[in-house]
Amino acid sequence: MNIVFKIIGILVIVVVFGAALGLWFLVSGGRDISLKDLRAKYEVDQSEYVDLDGVLIHFIDEGDGYPIILTHASYHSARAWDGVAEILKNNFRVIRFDFPNSGLSGLDSKNRYNVDHYQEIISQLSSHLNIEKFHLIGTSSGGTVAFRYASNNPEKVNRFVLVNSAGMPRTKVTNPNRPRGNQFARWLQSYHQSRGYWERALSRTVTSGPPSEAHIEMNYDMNRRAGKREPARTFMRNYVTGDPESVLNKVKSPTLVLWGLSNPTVMHLEANVIQHWLINAPSLVKKYESLGHYPYIEKPELVASDINSFLLGEYDDLLRQTTMAKVNMNN
Repeated sequence: MNIVFKIIGILVIVVVFGAALGLWFLVSGGRDISLKDLRAKYEVDQSEYVDLDGVLIHFIDEGDGYPIILTHASYHSARAWDGVAEILKNNFRVIRFDFPNSGLSGLDSKNRYNVDHYQEIISQLSSHLNIEKFHLIGTSSGGTVAFRYASNNPEKVNRFVLVNSAGMPRTKVTNPNRPRGNQFARWLQSYHQSRGYWERALSRTVTSGPPSEAHIEMNYDMNRRAGKREPARTFMRNYVTGDPESVLNKVKSPTLVLWGLSNPTVMHLEANVIQHWLINAPSLVKKYESLGHYPYIEKPELVASDINSFLLGEYDDLLRQTTMAKVNMNN
């Protein structure tokens, strides 16, 4: 009988240990990858690093011509712009960087994971590169950083592009598709970033077809780097929309707003709200059928073509027409 109890006890221990181990993998997303290994895998020939107020920032600087600075989405990196940058660099100097704790950039020992500090990084990086004025492009949460920077620094931003920007008030009218799951589900999701998680998440936001294996692997790798999870959650806790209307009212740069109509993350009606609030900037909205939250990843040649045309002045007649229509509507 004692032997039976011992066997049962051992089995219980094995089951409990296995469950605990499984939960650990669920929570941690699997084995972490070091920043050193991540850099070895994802650096490109043009990768550079600069210490900006105690944070080692990774950036990619390529091409010649008028400078463009690009910001990336949460849980992504500067490498998400690869396809677009490859085209834009034929006409422009293209600079893209990783926010702290993202991509290949280091951690911030001062824990400044917030939109205000990320605006400072744009200022510091442009100063480091001796760039007085530039075009600015932002997407998703990086769009929030970008439009707040453009609002606060109108003298710095020549032309401005937003691609599926976050930072707008979320209502059932403007965004009926917004996930409204329970808090435990959202907490678990923030931890559970296995490869399977990223495959499912990207399949939901990349809507023109299945995401590439390279895209899935990069997101999985970038988000399982050692020490990333808590700072990432800190940024999301600090992320507030504030009053985007008053912020966008102060943007003066000609602005192109690009949006995927199949975007489940930020509804396409938000593009129209952004344009409506750009009262001091000529603006143009263009929406893509069947593209989701990351059109620059799904169809980089299409997005790059529109950005090129806008930055080179080929859409100026359309800008004038939309400005006149807005003036007439308000009179």
